[in-house]
Amino acid sequence: MSIAPSGTSSTQNPRLRSLAYPYLGAAAAGAAGLIVERFGSARVLRHYQTARLRALLRHAYETVLFYRRRFDQAGFHPDQFLTFDDLQRVPITRKADIRLATDEEAIAIDCDPSRLHRHTTGGSTGEPTKLRFTAYEDRLLRTFRLLATMRLGLRLRDRRTQLRTDQPYPSKISEHFILPSQIVYAFLPPKEMRANLCQFKPDVIRGFPSALASFADQITDEDRLHLRPRFLTTDSENLTDLAREKIEKAFKAPVFDIYDSYECNVIAYQCTRSDGYHVMDPAVVVEVLNEDQPVQHGETGEVALTSLHAWAAPLIRYMPGDMVERGPSQCACGAPNSTLAKVYGRTHDLFLLPDGRRLHPKYLAAPLRLVIPVLRLYQIAQEATDRVVVKLQLVPGVEIPTEQLETVRTGMLRHLGEGVTVLIKVVDDIPSEPNGKFRPYRSYLNQGAVA
Repeated sequence: MSIAPSGTSSTQNPRLRSLAYPYLGAAAAGAAGLIVERFGSARVLRHYQTARLRALLRHAYETVLFYRRRFDQAGFHPDQFLTFDDLQRVPITRKADIRLATDEEAIAIDCDPSRLHRHTTGGSTGEPTKLRFTAYEDRLLRTFRLLATMRLGLRLRDRRTQLRTDQPYPSKISEHFILPSQIVYAFLPPKEMRANLCQFKPDVIRGFPSALASFADQITDEDRLHLRPRFLTTDSENLTDLAREKIEKAFKAPVFDIYDSYECNVIAYQCTRSDGYHVMDPAVVVEVLNEDQPVQHGETGEVALTSLHAWAAPLIRYMPGDMVERGPSQCACGAPNSTLAKVYGRTHDLFLLPDGRRLHPKYLAAPLRLVIPVLRLYQIAQEATDRVVVKLQLVPGVEIPTEQLETVRTGMLRHLGEGVTVLIKVVDDIPSEPNGKFRPYRSYLNQGAVA
């Protein structure tokens, strides 16, 4: 099967094409989305999403072989998309489908593959996914992320620090008039890292929850005279109650979580007035599905994402493998965005129990609140259907009484049910993954669980 080029992009002015190669219409609509995010009502947001979906589905069918085949196999044609609810007719796209697609299949025919930005996901399942964006699409998604941070309280003159884990490099500072920034390698010696941040004096700090929690353990009272961030943001990992408590206590500032991915950049950001998340509706359509059917408010399901601004290599009803709880249609704070109540993490971290249940291990963390004051890190892992191992890394120089450990173990067994043993180990260190991320929960039973 082949798709004939529409012929429209070849006649565009070369200078205009360099601005938003090669989709000027989509680029203009993306810029309009930034305005909608700032000023749109719930009705305007849904109207914008519906219009972008209609255009995206037609574009994917006409120019992307991967989606032409999938739509035809499912008996779907873009003309059938009349209302937002018609998105249910579009076939689901899973990670394995995207991994197997070649450039010729996944990239739109009017787009030069050599001009695309390419990213690779972190590979938490053991199989990284290759992603492709135009330069404009990449920048647009970064701008949506900036808007999300501004919703959390970022000001244009704020000084921003980001703790990075991907590669070691010297501290980098960009002293712009607007949003001066600093990048610091998260695994620097503690004294050097503290000196870097104290000298820069950031107003906002961003990092993985594990990196910020580890850094929080090193902060001294003298450091706090110079380190006074107004708030911190976490992303890319599961923000545990332990990590949140340690970070907020050390920095004496609130922590707001951002649910993001390589595929869409920002997906949702935590409400400043509640524990729920506001979805970045002008950038991504988020569905919460159970067995490919929508769940109701308060129910848990798997996320399906449609990136409204990925035209070079579209992602439509794409399931990255994340578990969330669907929130109400509108947040209690009055924001017009759709919502998520909770973000749990990867589906491959679900525990498969002897009684047939699938349990997210985050529920097992509740009994650990008894020992939070002496914990640095914890990891809950399922090694067999009937065996769970809990690793605890303690604050140096302290011990947990045996009776408290038994109380923790008993609390976990209440969630796990009969036929499961829980072994608690106190260890000196719990390493991060090779990609720099820390996994507080993991199951060795699921394929690819070991990264």
